[in-house]
Amino acid sequence: MPKVLVIGKHAAILPFKSVGVEPVDVTDADGAKQALRSIRESGEDTLVLIPEDLAVECQNEIALLRQGTNVVVLTLPASTGEVGVMREHVRQLVARSLGVDLMGKK
Repeated sequence: MPKVLVIGKHAAILPFKSVGVEPVDVTDADGAKQALRSIRESGEDTLVLIPEDLAVECQNEIALLRQGTNVVVLTLPASTGEVGVMREHVRQLVARSLGVDLMGKK
């Protein structure tokens, strides 16, 4: 069974612990990047949840995880404001799978 991890600041990730998700407490983007590198190096099947604001700063590490590993990275919508990374990712997935950009660019 794959591991399920959530990476983020303590207050934001604590609720996930109550449903069995393993929290990875980081204070900044550098900590998140290091956590993502560790996950990649482990080679384990893993589902990673990461807040949108951190995902923006860790795009390279996330791209590496998505290539050639059994790691799925899901971006959680930001709690403040709209960063839009998740919307763009979903738009690209829909366009690639259907061959038509149904969502359109903003």
